[in-house]
Amino acid sequence: MTIYPGRVVNGHVEIDVEDADLPEGAEVSVYLHSDEKYTPTPEEAEEIEAALEEAELGGGMPAEEVIRELRALEETLRRG
Repeated sequence: MTIYPGRVVNGHVEIDVEDADLPEGAEVSVYLHSDEKYTPTPEEAEEIEAALEEAELGGGMPAEEVIRELRALEETLRRG
């Protein structure tokens, strides 16, 4: 996975990298950054707190597993 900065211009996403070698027809994922403050739900806050406690105790998830789950989520979202 490669991440490029970009912005929307006239309704189209433009990448801010001149030498980005993206093949025609390549599928991409676009994540919208927001200046709005995000407030987690009480359930999300509990999950975050539990994850932080687990990390402090040396627990957590290996990076490979995180990447695998993110790719699976991306595939699910792409299929709609």
